[in-house]
Amino acid sequence: MRDVTGTYHGEWVADHNTQVTPFWNGTLPSGYSRPEDGSTGRLKLVLSSESTSHRLAEVLRGTVSLQSDGFSTLLEVEGLYWSDSGVAVLHGAPEVSAQSAVDVVGAVPSEGLFATAKAALGEAYTRLLPQRKQAEDVGRDCEYHVYVQFRPGRKALVARAVMFAPACSVSVATPAGRTIVGLHAKTYLLMVLRYAAVAALGMVALLLLLERQMRHTPTPASLARVSYHTLTMQAIVDSHIFVLHAIACTAVGSLAFLVSGAVAFVVFSALLVLVMRYISAVWRSQQPSAVDPDDCRRCLVRMYVTAYVALVVGVVATYAYLDSQRPLPAAVLATLMAVAHGYWVPQIWRNAKRNTSGGLRWDYVAGTTAVRLFFPLYAFAYPNNIAYVSPAPLVWGLVAFSLAQAAVLMMQDLLGPRFFVPKLLRPLAHDYHPPVSLPSEEDLERNSLSSDAAAVCAVCIQPVDSALEGEHLTPSHMLTPCAHMYHTECLQRWMDIKLECPVCRARLPPP
Repeated sequence: MRDVTGTYHGEWVADHNTQVTPFWNGTLPSGYSRPEDGSTGRLKLVLSSESTSHRLAEVLRGTVSLQSDGFSTLLEVEGLYWSDSGVAVLHGAPEVSAQSAVDVVGAVPSEGLFATAKAALGEAYTRLLPQRKQAEDVGRDCEYHVYVQFRPGRKALVARAVMFAPACSVSVATPAGRTIVGLHAKTYLLMVLRYAAVAALGMVALLLLLERQMRHTPTPASLARVSYHTLTMQAIVDSHIFVLHAIACTAVGSLAFLVSGAVAFVVFSALLVLVMRYISAVWRSQQPSAVDPDDCRRCLVRMYVTAYVALVVGVVATYAYLDSQRPLPAAVLATLMAVAHGYWVPQIWRNAKRNTSGGLRWDYVAGTTAVRLFFPLYAFAYPNNIAYVSPAPLVWGLVAFSLAQAAVLMMQDLLGPRFFVPKLLRPLAHDYHPPVSLPSEEDLERNSLSSDAAAVCAVCIQPVDSALEGEHLTPSHMLTPCAHMYHTECLQRWMDIKLECPVCRARLPPP
């Protein structure tokens, strides 16, 4: 194999080799750490190659990380790779030093390879040695001799690895019958670019769906049907997705991926601006008109602070699951993701509480649910994802939960906002055509209105007469909870703009 540059992932198992080093007394040097005997975990090996004057020998540099419950280490590795045999001999340490080349040459297993290693590394280190720290100036921990045997593969890179730390009397190797698998750098880059393109298209779809939803709710009355808690939770989820992608852009470091990330950043910025404008509009539409401006500002500040705190918690939890010394249990991450993706629950609750529906377009509900589910499905259900995250069956519970929320929202439009609430538990909705007589003079006095004023519609300033049909108000007249009567057409036009009484400014329930 000629080109072994790429990223490899697999599993490892540790073994304390006390029989190999009988002088071992079981006590690690101060500041050193090693995995427990028999422990297993995840291995990630990143390699890049550099040619030398020797046709069959290449210099390899990169990193290897070992992760398990209770143990984590990241080593810088460098050494030589012989393409004719597929063997690589590397030295791994927390930080490379001027001593690394000597350690690599000393670990070469045969006399023939020793001469090649000495000449090739001597050539490569001639220009690097002045830049390297001395061994005593770098951090000390278990240092490993790393032996990798590469095998030819059609599409993927396949290898087995053994790591041995003499000072710590521990070896780490791929389990019997297992291999570490990777992709060529170019193949991996194509995967990243395809994913970045799909992610950017998803953000564009969210942007278009949000723009259509905003046009669907142009008036304060229509905005009052939308839950701003739902929009805030969606903004947090989108921000979390964007931050994780921004971290990935810097980690990959490819120019092409950075360009794709820049496009995604522009789209996300436009999306976030629209979302925050929409959240502000929805929030203001649901506040009394006489609210103190200072209270408005304080509420908005609390909303922003809550969103940022939730974003930080989400990013930290994801990092703790993917890359930490003590990985977060999958069930905890699944619970946090379920809470984050429960953004339709506040909208369902608002519909049922206010007995209203139709605040959200169906294509907005279906489209945003699908786009936001793409990211967890890609990471936890697709085995060949660019992050090499292992599949997690719990993600299908998240899918079922999100689809159930969307289905309930749509059924509220078809069957009624309270279709799932037993009749005995349903709160009574206000009837604007109640089976009562016209308000008495006592009611009018209690609302600071004279009998003359009560007989006049405050919207059109026309008399309200012939309002009774038996014991019910006719459909052409409406009585508010505050006992003010209006023409139905007049009050409905008014309520399309403001859900408050034109006379006393009391809040009105939706019709």
